[in-house]
Amino acid sequence: MALIVPQIGEVESLRYLVGANNHIPELREAAPRNLILKLYSDNTTPADSDVPNNDGANGGKYYEPLGAGNTNTYGYTSITGYPACVNNRPDQQYINNFGILLNGSRWTLSRAGTATTELTGAGTTASYPEQTFTFTGSTSAGTNAGNIYGYFLARAHNMPVEIHGVKDAATVGIGTTISKGNNTNPTIGVVGNSYFTIDPNVSVDDITVGMGVSHITTGGASVGITTASKVVGVDRQTKQIFIDNALEANIQVATGSTVEFNFSKVEVGAAHSHGLAQGDVIYIARGSTNATTSADVYTVHTVVDYRTFTTTPAIDGYGDATLHSSIFYSERFTNGPYNIQNPGDQIKVTLNVSLE
Repeated sequence: MALIVPQIGEVESLRYLVGANNHIPELREAAPRNLILKLYSDNTTPADSDVPNNDGANGGKYYEPLGAGNTNTYGYTSITGYPACVNNRPDQQYINNFGILLNGSRWTLSRAGTATTELTGAGTTASYPEQTFTFTGSTSAGTNAGNIYGYFLARAHNMPVEIHGVKDAATVGIGTTISKGNNTNPTIGVVGNSYFTIDPNVSVDDITVGMGVSHITTGGASVGITTASKVVGVDRQTKQIFIDNALEANIQVATGSTVEFNFSKVEVGAAHSHGLAQGDVIYIARGSTNATTSADVYTVHTVVDYRTFTTTPAIDGYGDATLHSSIFYSERFTNGPYNIQNPGDQIKVTLNVSLE
């Protein structure tokens, strides 16, 4: 049975989705990033199954007008006048991304009904003031953007153009196994339960959903965790780790009080920095030699160094990968495409995101 989301629930959801809740003085890492308004130059009609990519006969989906004449120019800075982001808050650094960085404080929410106590249930809308893209490229100089078919919103990040959308710019590889629990600070689990508890003195901040988990036994004891089990939940307060299978035997000092967590990591080439921070959201696609990684939207969990990061949910597999901005919301221009040919040509966008 499907849940009904009342209008007050829609308001709360929209505040989170568009980043309109950053009036709280301390914006934590887990808070959603502001959104970037982007244009796309490929002939795409948005659909539920859409993901960003740079493959296909039409050169990809949701690529931005960085290059002239609707060409797919991942990896290059703009020659069309399509703007790089301008930071609108001192605590945000997103100048490596293109588009218009929105300010979550400027979204306004409206609900159907004449007053907050007279709601019709007809829907909730978040609106943003009109934004203008002004292009400087021209046909005579060979730098015109060409047809612009629509726009989309993506979570802000600072991934540089050298790796943003560049095919095979990253590699997914096996990360370093994380071990938790020993005889002094044991991990405890009871047969039949679908969780175990890490000792209170041991941090679980490096554990996340999607990680593989296994039980290291001693003295020939029975293994408590089924092979190929994965983490499905982490309660950081109680140190409980929830998994997708019930324990088959006790985890304790007498049988082995250590569990190990396995996962993959993402790494870019030595010549570049990924530019990402904990909490950033991106889409990771398989590369040319990758048949095992789950292509999906991920949040950066841990920044290991300037080249390497891990994700939540934990990414799997191994091989080449391509890093994109993830698509939060997209729209095709009703009267488009708009052909950008001359310096000063503009596109104006007013955003209305609705839940009904």
